[in-house]
Amino acid sequence: MSEKVEIRRVQAYSGERSFTFVLPKMFAQKMGIEKGDFLKVYLEHDKLVVQKADL
Repeated sequence: MSEKVEIRRVQAYSGERSFTFVLPKMFAQKMGIEKGDFLKVYLEHDKLVVQKADL
């Protein structure tokens, strides 16, 4: 892992199917994620993977 590890708390339950957490700004900037972008989210073994979706 080359990036600094950050611990974040789940901020809220959003309806029946979602949780809200805040992605550290440093990670979002490095990935080019901006407001309104879509993200792909999936499990890979015991890890949650988040990728910017190219639609």
